[in-house]
Amino acid sequence: MADDTDRNRRLEEPLGVPPNFIVYDEEDVEEGIHSCSKSLIGRIITQKPIHTNSLHNNLVGIWCNPKGFRVEEIISKTFQFFFDEDTDVNRILAGSPWLFRNSWLLLKRWERDQSVDSIDFNHTQVNFQVWGLPAHCRTPRMGSKIGTCFGQVIRSDVYECKERGSFLKILVNMDVQKPLLKGIPVGSKKDGTTWVDFQYEKLP
Repeated sequence: MADDTDRNRRLEEPLGVPPNFIVYDEEDVEEGIHSCSKSLIGRIITQKPIHTNSLHNNLVGIWCNPKGFRVEEIISKTFQFFFDEDTDVNRILAGSPWLFRNSWLLLKRWERDQSVDSIDFNHTQVNFQVWGLPAHCRTPRMGSKIGTCFGQVIRSDVYECKERGSFLKILVNMDVQKPLLKGIPVGSKKDGTTWVDFQYEKLP
């Protein structure tokens, strides 16, 4: 009888599954998925060592003490940030990139089907201002054209400054590994060439 039971057990085991391999169901990880769904994956772009406790203590203040906040290091300089409230996740993600000790902290929302190695931490959204354009050239269309120097342009707008006049502000998806441009020459056959200066927002 025992031999028949063992034989039936072997027949029920999935083919190709090694001994002691545990197969889990969605119910087994439901609580973990719920916790991770309110988390962010972040990487600090630096050559300096980063200590988890120090990072946690600094970010508690910077992020206004979000409820249930905790930090786990995944691999070197890459962390998972957990929260209790979706509102904190959305607020902090919207403010990315953040600065930690004069280095960029880039954030992405956790996704179950995405490994840490596959997350793009080479690009982040950055606003920069364009100064020095002639008044008739300060248009959203011109901003979009200038923004292509950095890659994908997300938004281009005209802003007013009482002291200095109008300027362009452009939001781009920037490659953080490339050196920053201080400015570029722009021009046309009718207007000639003009040098414009770039001023970046939230840079390390």
